[in-house]
Amino acid sequence: MKALYVSNTAYQNRSLPFYAIILAQQSVLIPLYFFIPVWITVLNITAALLVLWASGKNRFVINRWVKTLITLAAIAGVFWFFRKISGRDAGVALISAMYGLKIFEVNKKRDAYLLLNLGFFILVTGFLFTQKPLIALYQLIALLLILNALMQLNTLGSSSIKGLASTLKSLVKYLIFAIPIMVLLFVFFPRLAGPLWRMPGTSQAVSGVSDSMSPGDVSDLQLFEKVAFRAQFSGSEPSESLLYWRVLVLDEFDGITWTRAGSIPVQTGESSTHGGETFSYNITLEPTRLNYLVSLDRPVRAPVKSRLYRDFTVTTKYRIQDRTRYQLESKPDLSIEPTMSERRKAFFTQLPESGNERARSWAQELRLGVESDEVFVQRLLQQINQQPYYYTLTPPTLEEDIVDSFWFDFRRGFCEHYASALVFLARAAGIPARVVIGYQGGEKNPLSNYWIVRYANAHAWTEIWIEGEGWLRVDPTAAIARSRIEENLLNDYRQRETLFEDFPAVNLGDISWYQEFQYWLDDLDSNWNEWILDFNQGKQRQLFSGLGFQQIRDRDLIIIMILVSVGFVLFASLRQFHYKSEKSPLTKSFDDLEKLLVSLEVIEQNKSYGPAELIIRVKASTVAKKAELILLLREYIRMRYQIEANQKDVQKLVREFKRVTRFLKVNNVITRKKSPSSL
Repeated sequence: MKALYVSNTAYQNRSLPFYAIILAQQSVLIPLYFFIPVWITVLNITAALLVLWASGKNRFVINRWVKTLITLAAIAGVFWFFRKISGRDAGVALISAMYGLKIFEVNKKRDAYLLLNLGFFILVTGFLFTQKPLIALYQLIALLLILNALMQLNTLGSSSIKGLASTLKSLVKYLIFAIPIMVLLFVFFPRLAGPLWRMPGTSQAVSGVSDSMSPGDVSDLQLFEKVAFRAQFSGSEPSESLLYWRVLVLDEFDGITWTRAGSIPVQTGESSTHGGETFSYNITLEPTRLNYLVSLDRPVRAPVKSRLYRDFTVTTKYRIQDRTRYQLESKPDLSIEPTMSERRKAFFTQLPESGNERARSWAQELRLGVESDEVFVQRLLQQINQQPYYYTLTPPTLEEDIVDSFWFDFRRGFCEHYASALVFLARAAGIPARVVIGYQGGEKNPLSNYWIVRYANAHAWTEIWIEGEGWLRVDPTAAIARSRIEENLLNDYRQRETLFEDFPAVNLGDISWYQEFQYWLDDLDSNWNEWILDFNQGKQRQLFSGLGFQQIRDRDLIIIMILVSVGFVLFASLRQFHYKSEKSPLTKSFDDLEKLLVSLEVIEQNKSYGPAELIIRVKASTVAKKAELILLLREYIRMRYQIEANQKDVQKLVREFKRVTRFLKVNNVITRKKSPSSL
């Protein structure tokens, strides 16, 4: 193979590796394509394909004014789509469009360096939308592709698949070498009590729990499968029928909307410790932007920095903006307020002065015909079970007199409709009642023994007050006959099956590989949240306390981090220096030949010669085997500087060096026709 020689000017002006550059650029943008408008994705990919096509044709030069117009059009498009260019969504969309169009300006190595180095910063924007472990893993791939493009910019020859594999192999080694520093900084870097800044959230509403309830306004409820929280019990677990997760109580009704009037905090020691089994558990709650904490029904102790109220809801001082983990204890069978004052009875039986007259009259007439409040409630549940009431996520829109319309006319709705109607009818009959909203059921991950509760598990039920027994949970949705539940809910929504019948625990042998994979992913996500994303100041202190450092301060952490980092860098530098100081067999063979040429007076002593200079000196000399020696030096240049040679070729070249060197030593033949110093 003929060796390739390039001058410094030719090296600086050689063609750019557009395949590697565009691959790196698009790998940075791919995660963002899931969150930005489709037209930006199409624009960026079109720009990349045009540049890729033009790089092989040496044409398609875009005028500067055309580039300016395209850029202004992209900015205008972002503003038209979002009605602003600030904020998370609009800002990232604008950055993505500008970064995608930046490929039009890559003409020199400097432009490519700028594009690729920008990629390191734009990679971070993906974490503004999701912090899942898979996106972090993907970012490593994108990082490798950026580094590969940077290496290709400084590599001679064409970038082949073989060369790419070799480059990526080297980059993986470098990244593995950087892992200890990454872990060191993660563990020792002082954690702040709260974030320095927050990105504004999206304006889109999601299904789940809110602080009010208007059943008549909803005509199409979409089940949102995102995880709301995870719960893990310490010791015994409640049965599936007790998995009612309490969030807040709604006790005021204006004829359309149920709201919370407020409650009195429970004083220390006021919460009863009697009334059934106690369940201890911890909850990892996703951000809700509300200040209510989720708890298994009837919590008896509030977590740290929160407050337990008389209606057995738990609140915090601030809204939940970040993932929160806390511990609780609950007694689902606890008796709440077995006696009640007349004032509180009047409060929990109040209704608007007018409206829903048919429901009022019907409830009052029914109550007069039965002997007790318990029987009245049973008659209401029988009415739901035996009459044509349907459970559906697409109920008709209810306008005025929403209870009358639902109870007598349409008879179709979901949990909010039934809970609202039951509380209204109970209050109309003079029985204290209130709406409770939260979550019901859950899905147990058999791989890690914790419960997954999704926003789709959001539920509303009622509490009816009975003299001597207190507040009793009554779930009217569970009274609906199974035959009157929409088929798609029974088939697709298995987590709420306990509303209608009991079901056995999940067995790994009974689930498909896809379901098992989903459980594995959720387990990975849960551990990622707990040990990486939620590694806050408290967990850092807990970690060092376990290692014996009880009173460690931030200053101590910084000192330890600096000392260990410096020590690691010095160790790595010494190893790298030692590695570089060890010459390869090929380099040793070249040095031996250079020493021999000094002894043969082909080159001068105490001067450094490169292989290209040696070729010139050998040509001007009369050394034996001159032609063979020149070919040998050219092959050395090719293997040493221009290609990724395999080990067999290197070993063969080393043997050739030794053979020629040995021949020259034995013969020691030289006829000087021209002095090297005269060159």
